[in-house]
Amino acid sequence: MNTKALFVALSIAAAPIVSVAQVNCDTSTKLVCEFPVSAETLSAQTFGAGAKAAALSTAVPINAAIAAQLTQLPIPSATVGVVSLRHKGSEVPTPWNNLGPVLTDRPDTVGRGHVFAGFSYQHFNFNALEGFSLSALPIAFSYSATIQTPQGTPDLQTYYGSMANKVRFQLDQYVGIATVGATRTTDVSVIVPVNSISLSVVSSNFNAVTYDSLKNTYTPVGPAKGTTVATSGSANGIGDVTLSVKQMVLGQDHNRPAAALVGTFRIPSGDSFNYLGSGALGGSLYGLFEYRARLAPHFKLGYQWNNTTKVLDLQGGATKRLPGGLQYAVGTDFRVNRQLTLAADLLGSQFVNTPYFTKTTLHFNPPPAANSGVPSTFQLVTTPANTYTTENFSGGVKWSPLPHLVLFGNALIQVNNLGLRSEVVPLAGIAYNFSKRE
Repeated sequence: MNTKALFVALSIAAAPIVSVAQVNCDTSTKLVCEFPVSAETLSAQTFGAGAKAAALSTAVPINAAIAAQLTQLPIPSATVGVVSLRHKGSEVPTPWNNLGPVLTDRPDTVGRGHVFAGFSYQHFNFNALEGFSLSALPIAFSYSATIQTPQGTPDLQTYYGSMANKVRFQLDQYVGIATVGATRTTDVSVIVPVNSISLSVVSSNFNAVTYDSLKNTYTPVGPAKGTTVATSGSANGIGDVTLSVKQMVLGQDHNRPAAALVGTFRIPSGDSFNYLGSGALGGSLYGLFEYRARLAPHFKLGYQWNNTTKVLDLQGGATKRLPGGLQYAVGTDFRVNRQLTLAADLLGSQFVNTPYFTKTTLHFNPPPAANSGVPSTFQLVTTPANTYTTENFSGGVKWSPLPHLVLFGNALIQVNNLGLRSEVVPLAGIAYNFSKRE
């Protein structure tokens, strides 16, 4: 049987909200056309045009993991560590010297007429997806098509294809935060991330099998053993900008307990076709609680909502809802002295009914002949919907060498192997509260 060469590159796409176009990975240089299989792989092996949809379907959970991850990357607190509080019956501000957590916001506000500015950098080196190492990410699919023999007889052909991919996927994120104290108990913030993406892929171990129903035979096809395809790319630019409003509801008068409600709105300003943004409008509503003491426990509980994005339907270009879910953080910060605070948190992000990257064993039926060179089983990548929660431990330090100035560092460690997983994420930043006499 004469089979041409086509092995479809799996592609991931997300579109800016103002865009309705699709990405043609035959010609596009966007990063979505390189992960996890390089665009050059399109010429490596062919089953026919029908293989494209089957192969692209395995990209859905990768699309969802990347886009949803970009909506829930932790960012530093939007409140500088040293805040001014008031005792009951007094208008004289009193400093509270616990500098607070690093990656969890606190209920305290900056104060009317005050402006907070912060800048941070963190580095993500992603190394796994749903427990599969990105250094050997499997891709496998199957589909069927009926062809006509020269005699006009319909012949059902079933195609099986697989490959391995060594993926290096890194994200450097620079985050600027500006917070204005609208009232004594209300803050308005804008959060602007700038993302730098680096991606390289080496695809190898191509395997392909065709089953002919009329002949009842399996035929191995594909490129020469040892064939590899390598590609790389990078992108830099603004990410998805977030606006937020915090309203303090408890603790305005220096009570030990403090609480606030926060609402956020995310704008899909990042180029999602280059992994710089999610391609979806979104927002969250969450509550914050803390108990002010030298050892100060704090808690966050909220829900992340996302609108639709093209990231989940590359070939059709339709928009589908990006997964969101509950968000929580629980931890404590310890004031070593007036200038130094240690902080630790457990942060959780839930992803509801999101496509999940998994692998099942398919037994060929009928089994291949013993001398065909075709194994009796095939490892098939499938994408069932699943709800899961990623959990990360955050440990950091804040230091205030001068009044209103805070320097901070942090390490983020994922404690379960779900979703798109990174190695230890280092973070460094600086924040300052510009005081204004009221």
